[in-house]
Amino acid sequence: MMYVGIDPGLSGALAVLGEEGQLIAVWDTPTVKTGKKTVYDVAEMAKILSWERDWATVTMEQAQGMPGQGITSTFRIGEGFGIWRGILAAFKMPLLTVRPSVWQRAMFKGVAIGNGTKEKSVTLAMQLFPGIDLTPGRCRTPKDGRSDAALIARYGWMISKRNACE
Repeated sequence: MMYVGIDPGLSGALAVLGEEGQLIAVWDTPTVKTGKKTVYDVAEMAKILSWERDWATVTMEQAQGMPGQGITSTFRIGEGFGIWRGILAAFKMPLLTVRPSVWQRAMFKGVAIGNGTKEKSVTLAMQLFPGIDLTPGRCRTPKDGRSDAALIARYGWMISKRNACE
């Protein structure tokens, strides 16, 4: 059984954990350029989810607008959430949605690392998954979409294990 975590934003990612909570794979959210715009590559998103069908659970961050965030940005996040959700429904995959504050509180509990959530996410993901590639290709700074996806998957894995014991 595999556990999937999805950060649904344009700069988000999808991470897969194995039965023991080990990192199996991480993909950036597939996108394509259309003129000056970057848009979701829906066919590639579906291709990633068809990679393996033995998913125990898929945990995805709930899309929500943030104070000070523009309308276009908020719409884009909701668009990605809806696309991922539609693909998951078409493949009949189990889905657990979680608010950012909920998975972050659970994952960062008792962890004294970094100041902001992005820094904490990157640092904790590197600690939990030493082989995770947060700077793929020519990236110089870590991609927090990858770290968030891995931690969201870990949150889903933890919830699943806790529920199995009850």
